[in-house]
Amino acid sequence: MFNFKKFTVGLLALGSLAACDNEQELVNYEKEEAPKQNVVQDSTQQNKESSFNSPKYHMSGGWTNDEFYIMIHGSSDIKGAGKYTLQKIPKKGKEKVVKHLQLTESTGNKLTAIIYSEDSNKTSFLTLEMNKERNEITITMPNEKPTTYRETDIMPFEFNPEYVRGE
Repeated sequence: MFNFKKFTVGLLALGSLAACDNEQELVNYEKEEAPKQNVVQDSTQQNKESSFNSPKYHMSGGWTNDEFYIMIHGSSDIKGAGKYTLQKIPKKGKEKVVKHLQLTESTGNKLTAIIYSEDSNKTSFLTLEMNKERNEITITMPNEKPTTYRETDIMPFEFNPEYVRGE
């Protein structure tokens, strides 16, 4: 069945396209080369790595060594971009250490973060460095020796049967 409205709209569209095509002038813009200047980049611009290769996209999850299980997870709110929680769970016992991190700088496979407390104004720095394969992470906390952890698929309660989530 023939629809008169569709036919009219089609003719109007074709007519307006043809009118536009006839009235347009072709302008050829030539690209001018600006003389290159010595530009010093801001160090914060050089260190920002927005690609998926940045270590911050690979550090979330579980990490273990013989003594501890480290769980790192990012903030779930939009305002918390670059904020993470690190839980350090011992192999035995219920005691765990929770640290809140704010990423400050990224250089290659190395991240620097501020450790902050939600209860006080005390802050300190922490570094996280991943190997090239991104299956090991070395964490250096204040007044402690660097400790290396391997990526793991086990859950905290498998590492430590006494672990209780949320306590």
